[in-house]
Amino acid sequence: MSNLFLAQEYFLLDDLKTNFKINKYTLDTKDLYNIQKDINVFNIFISKENILLLSVLPDLDEKILHRMDERGNNWMIINYDKIKDKVFSKEKILSMLSDWKMNNTPEKKTFQYKLIKKENGSYYVSKKCLTEFFSIANLESPLVSTYATINISEKKVTIQQMEKSFKKQIPSQKFIMDPRDADLSKNIDIPYSFRNYLSKELLIKGKKAYQFWTFDGWWMQDGYDEHRGIDRFLYIPDKGIVGGSYDFYFKLKPKNSSNEYYTATNGLLWNNIINEKIMIAKELK
Repeated sequence: MSNLFLAQEYFLLDDLKTNFKINKYTLDTKDLYNIQKDINVFNIFISKENILLLSVLPDLDEKILHRMDERGNNWMIINYDKIKDKVFSKEKILSMLSDWKMNNTPEKKTFQYKLIKKENGSYYVSKKCLTEFFSIANLESPLVSTYATINISEKKVTIQQMEKSFKKQIPSQKFIMDPRDADLSKNIDIPYSFRNYLSKELLIKGKKAYQFWTFDGWWMQDGYDEHRGIDRFLYIPDKGIVGGSYDFYFKLKPKNSSNEYYTATNGLLWNNIINEKIMIAKELK
């Protein structure tokens, strides 16, 4: 076993199911990113007001042999006995998330942890797992919700409206959400805040759904912009986050990847962003 696995920390799905309510959804990447893969999304309800979101992302470097399923596999087998002492306990999860909630920032989104599941007597670990934490609120203006708060009562703002307003108010700066002409130097002297905005309401199988987007930029010169996280997402009360997008993940080609590694063009990503395109869970179609 590599040192990478020994250095990791893990969530065990069976433990999470025992201690918390979990809703799992599957997203198909084909329409958004022109590659046929699955994303496994796990909503772990720490409480009615807090969601730990684990997104198991596809292996874009995986070689798919002839007649194999193009979707590949997001998981790989693991020797559980060798890593079981690095599995989070319920107490450690609650302690970690308590600290996270007190100071929830974009930089807290991380690939540091992995998810383990048990199937047919064997254990499997996620190849790539993004961990995020969201709070749920119902605050009306003039109160402004904090970062990573899913506030279904705030005023609706679209990305197109934000782009127009940004360019009018700050004409000397590039629009930070546009990956085609990204300013990789993050200005620490900015007069605005990074946050999630409510954009629209949809009806999904008779349930009211709320679509959000994240106001943030592209700051990484060499590495994933994982601070963007699930940068657009669809939320249904009691069900959790049931759709979304992961533009940052499909934008980068890591240095150690093969020539076959898939990346989306900046033009495709911008089209997704400005039109607020998302993937919706297969389970809700």
